[in-house]
Amino acid sequence: MTTPDIPRQHASENYDVDLENATDGALKAAGRWVVGIVDAVLGGDGSDAMGATAVVRRIDNDAEILRITGNNIDEAEGLVALIRKDLEEMTREEFLRTWGGKDGVETAS
Repeated sequence: MTTPDIPRQHASENYDVDLENATDGALKAAGRWVVGIVDAVLGGDGSDAMGATAVVRRIDNDAEILRITGNNIDEAEGLVALIRKDLEEMTREEFLRTWGGKDGVETAS
């Protein structure tokens, strides 16, 4: 007897990821500003001054599942790209286990 193929449900059906402003402490924010100013003085774009956080939320109720703050905007954008890829490829359970996300809401299987 063969089991019918059950379509694999990906985490992207439950979650989405986006960038938000970093909400870390004043000392860390001040440190980022100093690094950003030094970067700008040395000819960079100063983007290190902007802290950003990759935030994963439930699609159905906007509950926060995971929050990871990058050291700068580039790092946070890289995190978002990596998380999006995993959301598309992993099941809900695999994603939560891999990334350490916390989802107190049970979904219908």
